[in-house]
Amino acid sequence: MTPDVHETGGAVSRRRVWVLRLISIALGLSSFVLLELVCIAAGWGESQFGDDPLIGFESIRPLFEKTSDGRDFHTSPARRGYFKEVSFAVRKPVNEFRIFVFGGSTVQGNPFSIETSFPTYLQIALEKADSSRPWTVVNCGGVSYASYRLLPVMRECLNYQPDLFVFCGGHNQFLEHISFEEVRESAAVTGPAHSLLSQLRSFRILQRSLKNTAIPHRVSGTALAAGGSSATLPLEVTTLLDQHNGLAKYYRDDALAKLIARSFAADLRSMSILSRENHVPLLFILPPSNLSDCPPFKSEFSASTTVADQTEIKSLLKKSRELVAHDLDRAIKLLEEAARRDPRYALTWYELGQLQLAALDFTAADVSFRRAKDEDVCPLRMTTPLESAMRHIASAETVPLMDAQELLSRHCRHGIVGDAMLVDHVHPSFRGHENIAISIAEWMLSVGMASETNTNWKDEAVQECRDRLLALDDLYFLRGQRALRSLRLWAAGRADETPTGPPEHSDERPTSRATMVPSESIENTAK
Repeated sequence: MTPDVHETGGAVSRRRVWVLRLISIALGLSSFVLLELVCIAAGWGESQFGDDPLIGFESIRPLFEKTSDGRDFHTSPARRGYFKEVSFAVRKPVNEFRIFVFGGSTVQGNPFSIETSFPTYLQIALEKADSSRPWTVVNCGGVSYASYRLLPVMRECLNYQPDLFVFCGGHNQFLEHISFEEVRESAAVTGPAHSLLSQLRSFRILQRSLKNTAIPHRVSGTALAAGGSSATLPLEVTTLLDQHNGLAKYYRDDALAKLIARSFAADLRSMSILSRENHVPLLFILPPSNLSDCPPFKSEFSASTTVADQTEIKSLLKKSRELVAHDLDRAIKLLEEAARRDPRYALTWYELGQLQLAALDFTAADVSFRRAKDEDVCPLRMTTPLESAMRHIASAETVPLMDAQELLSRHCRHGIVGDAMLVDHVHPSFRGHENIAISIAEWMLSVGMASETNTNWKDEAVQECRDRLLALDDLYFLRGQRALRSLRLWAAGRADETPTGPPEHSDERPTSRATMVPSESIENTAK
């Protein structure tokens, strides 16, 4: 049967239309490809601080400035409220390998200081491992500094001839009050598209051209998609816990948590692009959290949990505590029932983890402790969504990632990080800092950034770290212990009760070093 001529002509016509459409799309895409290649060749549209679509700042000050004799860069006096004094040569010595480590108080070495931080120990390890060249490790750890505040510091450090950037952060993302307001509803739609487009230089040029000189406090979803910013933060950190009754300012906000995770991912991607385009290797370090020895800072019932269920959950917790001494299995079952009634109540998970630990069910205890951390309404420890964001960006951007949580868990009983490696909720002990430093040095040796000229370098590095620790004066440990007490008060939400520091003319004198250093740290120092 012969096909109808009109039907055949119609089919041909439709094919022509689709062919022409595909050709038009291809030509359009080729124009974008050509534009992107021109931008790359001309060096236009490089990643800059400010590419995070959610957060901006009123102003930015440099972290380093030249000393009076012009020979060195050192920490600007205006920034020493958050950063410690460090210095490095303006004229980089021949063959020197220069590393900049970015992060919060964990990087700085709190509650003690940079003398016992892992960046300092890293320099010692590298000097012991490879004596063929000079090594300089610059500590850029800022107290309470989140990733968005560290981006401009990283950009600044491109001016100082870096050979390696190391970023270790994630604990401080919830410390400041960030109100994304109208962005909440549009973020779910614009976020994925922005994440993809922000990797194109041509898009970054368009994005910046659409931004106003002054960053608005509130923007629409359309402005966000074009690169607007919804939150303008002050020059320096003012955490919620620095305010009177700061803990009360924390409440469950799942939408905000998702936006903060998205902002963190955008910051990490910007760091990756910044490093790659400037040919500076980058290493991510996932920082450790105390799981087994740190109760949640604030537990909150779900909005859907009735008053009757809340009362019952509290009763189950009380009964479990009474039973634990003589009927551990029954006590665990009571807490499991409490968790079923409201799986968002953090304290239930923490107490359940403790009982599972006592029952030698370490796998279940680890799950419960992590759930307690994630349900903490005052998240002062890196949450699982933030950890996932770091892992995802590291994989997508081909950035090496060192998991300090997993690293330190190897040195903790039952493989769950607690007081054996951390002096509080997030800060490593002296031995914890040693382990992180040694691990970074091992990675650098494995990728060819350093050469092993001394096969006994690990033992010598550890001994040097501990010799320097013992050489520190008693005042160093006294200040550290006072800082630790203050930090615990602050983390408990009592910032108005936190002492500002030792009095100028204190007559207090320690009777022994054991009174100034946590017992675990003393034990590790002696080993």
